[in-house]
Amino acid sequence: MSLRGLINLRIVMSVFVIILLGASMTIWQARESVREEVSSSYNLALQMVEFGLNQFTRNMHTEGEWIEHISRLRETRHLQISVYDENGRETTLSRRGDGVQRVRPPEWFVSAVMTDTISSTYEIKLPNDAIQRIVITADPLDEINEAWGESLVYFWSIVLMLGIIFLAINVVFHSMLKAVQTILSGLKNVESGNYEEHLPSFRISEFDAIATEVNNLTDALSVARRNNQALARHTMQIQETERRHLSRELHDEMGQSLTAVKAMAVATKQPDAEVNKVADSIIEICNHLSGVVRSMMRTLHPLSLSDLGLYATLTDLVNEWKRRQPILKIDLNCEPSVDELDEEVSIHVYRIVQECLTNVVRHAKADRVNVTVKPTSIKDEHRITILVEDNGVGGGSTSDGFGLLAMRERVQSMGGEFIFESTRGRGVRIRVWMPFIEKKHDK
Repeated sequence: MSLRGLINLRIVMSVFVIILLGASMTIWQARESVREEVSSSYNLALQMVEFGLNQFTRNMHTEGEWIEHISRLRETRHLQISVYDENGRETTLSRRGDGVQRVRPPEWFVSAVMTDTISSTYEIKLPNDAIQRIVITADPLDEINEAWGESLVYFWSIVLMLGIIFLAINVVFHSMLKAVQTILSGLKNVESGNYEEHLPSFRISEFDAIATEVNNLTDALSVARRNNQALARHTMQIQETERRHLSRELHDEMGQSLTAVKAMAVATKQPDAEVNKVADSIIEICNHLSGVVRSMMRTLHPLSLSDLGLYATLTDLVNEWKRRQPILKIDLNCEPSVDELDEEVSIHVYRIVQECLTNVVRHAKADRVNVTVKPTSIKDEHRITILVEDNGVGGGSTSDGFGLLAMRERVQSMGGEFIFESTRGRGVRIRVWMPFIEKKHDK
C-alpha cells in the first residue's frame, strides 16, 4: 500500500471512531436531557394539579370551573393529561397541540433516548356526586424531537469539521509526498550516476535537510568519481612510464652490458688476450647488472617481503633510502610482530611507507623523518597502525598529488582510515590504520 493510501485509510478509520464516539456521547446526552426535561415538566404539572385539586375541594367549584383550571395545564410541555368519567370514558383530553405536523425521529433513536413512562392518577368528586379521574402521563416525544434535531446539527457539524480536517491533511500530505517524490527522483539520478542535478530547497525544514544531505552526497560521489577517473588515468600513465623505464633499462644497461660481455668473451679467444684483465671487467659488469636487476625487482615487487617478512623488508627499504639520502635521518620504529600480517595487508603497508618516504625526499625538504609501524588494539579490534612524521616545509593539501590519493584508496579498500595533517613550516604527519589480518599458516 502506498503512503497516500495508508494515510487516507488511517484518517478514515479515525473519522469513523470519532463519529462513533461522538454519536454515543450525543445519544447519552440526549437521553439525560429528555429524562431531566420530562421529569421537570412532570413534577411541575403534578404540583399545579395538586394545588388546583386542593382549591377545588376547599371552595367547591363547579365542574366547568374545574375543567377550565385543568385546561390551563395545556401549556405545560411533554405531558399528556386525560380526564375520565366514572364509567371510564375519556371526557376531556388536555394535550398541548400547535397544529404542526412534526417529523417523528427514527425508531432506533427514540428507543435509545426514551425514558421510562411515568404517570399519576387523581380522583375528584364533583358537586353532583360524580367522580372523575385525572391521568397525567409524561410524553417525552416533543423533547426527543428536539434532541433529534440538535443531534443532527451536531452530527453534521462534526462531519463538516472532519471533512475540512481531512482535506487540510490531504493538502499537507500532498505537498509532503510531492517532496518525497522529488527526493526519490534525485536518488534515482544518483543511482544512475547522474551527479550533476541537485535537489531544490523545500519549505519543510526536515525535507530541506534531507535534500541538503543528498546534494552533499551527490557532490562527494562526483568528486570521488573524478578522483577515480584521474587516478585510473594516472595509473595507466605510471604503467606506461614504468614500461618505458624498464625498456630503457633493459636496452641501456642489460643490452649494452651483455654486448660488452660478449665482446670481451670473444676477445679472450685472441692469442694475445689479457685474460685476467678481461675477467675482471666481466665481473665488474656482472656486479653492475646485479645491482640494476635488484633495483628493478624492488620497484616491481619486493621479493624479500615473501621470503624475509615485512619487518626485514621495511628495514631494507629504510637502509636503502639512508644510503641514497645521507643527509636525511630516518628513524624506523617497527615491531617484529608485523611479520604475522597477511600478504595483502603487508604489501599495502610497504607501499604506503615507500610512498611516504618518496614524498619526503621529493617535496618535504626535511632532514628528519620518523616512521612507526606497530599493531594496536581499540575496543577489541586489532589494527596495524602507521605513523610517518617529518620536519619539512609542510603546507600541502590532501587533494594534491596522486600519491596521497593512491594511498587513501589503498587504505579505504581495506576498510581502514587515512588521515593527512600538514601545517606550513611544521612538516607533515600521516596517520593510517588498517585491520590486522593475520596470515594463514599452512598445516
